[in-house]
Amino acid sequence: VSEITSAKQLESLENAVSRSIAQCYAVEGMYPPDLDYLKEHYGLIYDEKVYLIDYQPIGSNITPEVTILPLSGNLPGNEE
Repeated sequence: VSEITSAKQLESLENAVSRSIAQCYAVEGMYPPDLDYLKEHYGLIYDEKVYLIDYQPIGSNITPEVTILPLSGNLPGNEE
């Protein structure tokens, strides 16, 4: 059950990041320069103790590369 929950939470975070990036591009005509920009201007919130987001901007008009990785040992449901 905890594996399913973790997978759903990861999928939810991936969707939230994608939506925030798309919203920024639609509103401002450029992709966000960094992850902090999404947090500050588009309300992106996630647990940095649980997930690592690698955000690599390529250009203001090219979709950034985003990789989201769960940090081992800190996944929800792995509390000991």
